[in-house]
Amino acid sequence: MGINDIQLPHRIAVVLAGIYLAAVVCNWTNVKYALKPAVTLLLALPTARGPSHAVFVGLLLSALGDTFLMLPDQESMFVPGLLSFLVAHILYLNGFNATLRSGGVSWIVAAPLGAFVSAMAAALYDGVARVEDTGVQVGVVVYILTIALMTYKAAMTQTPLL
Repeated sequence: MGINDIQLPHRIAVVLAGIYLAAVVCNWTNVKYALKPAVTLLLALPTARGPSHAVFVGLLLSALGDTFLMLPDQESMFVPGLLSFLVAHILYLNGFNATLRSGGVSWIVAAPLGAFVSAMAAALYDGVARVEDTGVQVGVVVYILTIALMTYKAAMTQTPLL
């Protein structure tokens, strides 16, 4: 796929993502807050007609999750944001089924992903262990496993969804 094959929303999203990164470096809060969900929504547009509407809805929920986490009362919006992202990742899992390659487990993908996930879980362990709420601890584990499985399935798709 060449640059001419990339759809217009993706081209705009790439430009806005570059501006977003500059806003992060320069700490332009309002620009960051406007661009992060905008880029996700632009990426969602072409998926509305893709092989699975689950990816489209997942991207919409990801934009909503970003918005929740950017609201002034971030502490009370953390759980709704996290739930938006969790449901989005579950929808991505479903969406990636539409283009999953047949065959067994790819250890070329699974082994490095498993090592990375194990390292991330180990890095998070001390912070999560200090949280007294067992629900939060279980939630972190479920979230890590969901993202790991989603990443594996995304790597195993045979066609691009975006």
